[in-house]
Amino acid sequence: MERSLVEKARELLNRNLLTTTLSTVDKEYNVNVAVITVVEMVDDETILCARFGAEQTYANLKETGKGVFMVLVTDEQGRKDGVRVYVELAEDLTEGPYYDRIKARLEATPYRDFPLKNCLVFKIIGIAPISTLRR
Repeated sequence: MERSLVEKARELLNRNLLTTTLSTVDKEYNVNVAVITVVEMVDDETILCARFGAEQTYANLKETGKGVFMVLVTDEQGRKDGVRVYVELAEDLTEGPYYDRIKARLEATPYRDFPLKNCLVFKIIGIAPISTLRR
């Protein structure tokens, strides 16, 4: 993966922007998109995600294991930027160091009153810019 895209993904995902989504699909190709507000890219291959809702997203991940995080940002001129991070579900944790790490991150957000159900651990499969249009 291109180093600049890895670094951009880390910077944007770790900001926990309200424009971060996770798209998933079930076995019948029904698509679901959820806003995901508590995630952390811990290294070049791993993303942690706090699950305290997103029931359909979770069900889809348990069926297919596949998803795409997207972070979209814009500037004052309306130009867009961001990343798409393609992932596979690697682990579904209810305890341990990653669970404790994402729980602490959740507790530092406005969503701290929601109980953490799982720490989802994703393996990064690929990273792409938000747009692939070329001039």
